[in-house]
Amino acid sequence: MEEKEELNHLYQLYLYNRCNPEELNRFFVLINEGKDEENLVQLLSLTWDQIPMAPATGLFPSFLPLKNQPENSSIINSDLHPADLTIPDTAAPNVPQHSDFPTRKSYPMFRYISAVAAMLLIFCSIYLYRAELWTAFEISPKMEIASVNNSRRQLQLSDGTKVWLSPHSKLTYPASFKGNHRLVSLDGEAFFEVAHDASHPFIIKTGKVSTRVLGTSFSLSAYSNEENVNITLLNGKVAVSLDAAGKRKEAIITANQRVSVDKEQQTISTINFPDAQDFLERRLGLFDYKGTALQEVVEDLEMQYQVQIKLSPELQKHRFYGHLDMNTPLKQSLQKLCTVMETEWKEDGGQYVILK
Repeated sequence: MEEKEELNHLYQLYLYNRCNPEELNRFFVLINEGKDEENLVQLLSLTWDQIPMAPATGLFPSFLPLKNQPENSSIINSDLHPADLTIPDTAAPNVPQHSDFPTRKSYPMFRYISAVAAMLLIFCSIYLYRAELWTAFEISPKMEIASVNNSRRQLQLSDGTKVWLSPHSKLTYPASFKGNHRLVSLDGEAFFEVAHDASHPFIIKTGKVSTRVLGTSFSLSAYSNEENVNITLLNGKVAVSLDAAGKRKEAIITANQRVSVDKEQQTISTINFPDAQDFLERRLGLFDYKGTALQEVVEDLEMQYQVQIKLSPELQKHRFYGHLDMNTPLKQSLQKLCTVMETEWKEDGGQYVILK
């Protein structure tokens, strides 16, 4: 079917509210393309010309005399009730009939005219402003990507932003960004290289915490089962806000700084973080420790593998120097850590324990 014939067919279906969802979508695609504007204008004009004039029934009380009323005039007929009028066949030329749509029978003439006129007004508005309305009402489908077990995922969003998703994490994002903001939501941990676009800020929602950027590189850790949300910035500038008890708290950080949000206490704190560049390797699962407290190393293991690890009290102040590849199985990482630290580990009741 040629596009002109297809447009005529879909126009008639739309006019009488007989489009199914696929036909309705195709109809507005043809309008948006605007390849045959002259034909569409003719269809609108023809439809308007075919709307029959309604008898002015019931406009005047029967007890008021009318001057110069011709005999057999159809302007006023006290015996004719609007509900007795039917829509003439000429009002719907060449409309395909479908058995799954109810046929229109007796309706008041004035209701029919009002409905068609209102529909034409709306349709003409859509036609005249089709590009703006098409953009405003087009809903970009939501996408979701998740990393399960010990896997890591990497993707590029429609604006060019690159994301490295850590294990046990989930990112929700639109297939294409619309409007004034680029909005995504994260549950877990990810490293972002945000494509610069000053007129469309990139916003990451993690519960009550929002991270707003224009174009920068940073790591965001926001596991739902963790007490803190940590944003570590490598370059650029980031604004982090927290909606707490009806009030908004905000902190702005620059390169080599970290914002920590305590979800339970609803507080925001900022610290210097000179090793922020380490997250370039961490996004790949490669962790380099340079005298890091063993307790902090254990916390990294817990987040990366989503397990519970108990550290013996006498090991709390010990420090670890070395590398851990979080892409390997948990037991392999534990064994390497304990070998370097000259300690032992065991599995006890669903959790792991590191002993002296």
